[in-house]
Amino acid sequence: MPFDFDAVIHKQYDIVPLDRDFIPSKQVAKPHILWVGCSDSLTLETFTLDVLQDEIFVHRNLGNILSNGDLSSESAVAWAVDLLKVEHIVVCGHYGCGLTKSNDPKALYGWSKDIARLHKMNEEFLGEVKDKSDERSHEHRLEEIYTLAEAGWLRRQPNVKEAIRERGLQIHAFVYDRETNSAVRLVEIDEKRET
Repeated sequence: MPFDFDAVIHKQYDIVPLDRDFIPSKQVAKPHILWVGCSDSLTLETFTLDVLQDEIFVHRNLGNILSNGDLSSESAVAWAVDLLKVEHIVVCGHYGCGLTKSNDPKALYGWSKDIARLHKMNEEFLGEVKDKSDERSHEHRLEEIYTLAEAGWLRRQPNVKEAIRERGLQIHAFVYDRETNSAVRLVEIDEKRET
């Protein structure tokens, strides 16, 4: 299922500081969290969340991408959801991601084609509003909506939908900031109303 790009660009969300105990540790060496992160984010999952290393099943790739049909990503999600029965999936982007900054649709043999399309639509959406001097905020917003888009795509996958419905699997969107060595949660406005 591809992105609904229009919905992604218009997402309303809040940026909430991430408490390290947001997902409590069970103090048991068994994964209950799938962490999907970027290969170059330099974030330690166990620094971001105060859990044991054995409580996290980690999958990393360029740009924390799940939606491009990559077999490795699909296998990691299937393994974690269907066999490990994880209770949480974290999609963690990071500010300053080289892949998100690139808007070349040919880059990496189509790996980043959805990001390129988001770049174009984001430029059109921000249009006159975008202050050219505030490039950093613009890049941060692009990383945030992209991370939310991947989390949203994940929620629509049949096995994930079933796990959400049957056992309360939760999907979270985080973004790590190297400058502050901290992470934030991205909470969609509709999601906030439900909690």
